[in-house]
Amino acid sequence: MSSPALIPTFSTAVNTWQCDENNHLNVQFYTEFAHEASASLLAHLGFGPRAQRSAGSISRPVDDHVRYLREFRVVEPVEVHSAPVEVGERDLVAYHEVRNPAKGEVAATIRRRIECDRPWPAAFRARAQAACVPFPESARPRSVGKLALPDLTLAEAPAIGLVEVGRTQITPDECDERGDFLPRHHFGRYSDGAPVLWNHMGFDRAAMQERQEGSVVVEMLNRYRRPLKAGDLAVVMSGLASFTDKTVVFTHFLFEAESGTLAACAEAVGMKFDQKIRKIMTFPAEDRARMEARRLRL
Repeated sequence: MSSPALIPTFSTAVNTWQCDENNHLNVQFYTEFAHEASASLLAHLGFGPRAQRSAGSISRPVDDHVRYLREFRVVEPVEVHSAPVEVGERDLVAYHEVRNPAKGEVAATIRRRIECDRPWPAAFRARAQAACVPFPESARPRSVGKLALPDLTLAEAPAIGLVEVGRTQITPDECDERGDFLPRHHFGRYSDGAPVLWNHMGFDRAAMQERQEGSVVVEMLNRYRRPLKAGDLAVVMSGLASFTDKTVVFTHFLFEAESGTLAACAEAVGMKFDQKIRKIMTFPAEDRARMEARRLRL
């Protein structure tokens, strides 16, 4: 008997408006692809969006771990292939492989933990367990997941060195059919705030852009704590957790501004990127000394 395999769950092509200053697909869209692929995977296993509505069940993501392996450029095709890797009474861990079929490459891997508000139906759980595949070693967390990020309030954030990098309102078009803030836009808020954080660390992002230097994220782990809703006010507080001569580990805390409660928190591994030769850059000693002075007090 053959072993279970990944199944196709999503396909599209990269649009110009999805690309950032590095002329490649922005990090938030990998999460969007996995979000839609997750719904298709659950449907393939017998408990998709319509079945959940009929049963009065609600499933939500608990966390997303992404490893960004290769760039996507404008008009390149995207395919996602997926399978469950763990199934519990009310939770399921999905593995998504984001591929560039034109190049025959895996561009990203995403591990998503999903939780249902009630036990999975027996038939669904049996099908999911039968469809489980081994979780690839190459997709496991490498530089994230080691920090014990506290369940802070917004008022407590400055005490550990976090700085405000974004203050916005959640709009209806950023939410799903239940009015929950979509995972893609969590990552989008972190991405939008990254230039502010780099500036806080003493890097002039405008000058970097003139020199054709950018920044890239190679790995991210986002934990969804409490859903934000359309109309909520949101604040992103971020900081530098650690660094090496080539990498930085940022933490992002997304708060609901009125109550000050934590909605999500993330760890992101970033690097400086030479846009001319498409290569990672090294931080000189003066940059590292400046970053050490701004390291968070976790």
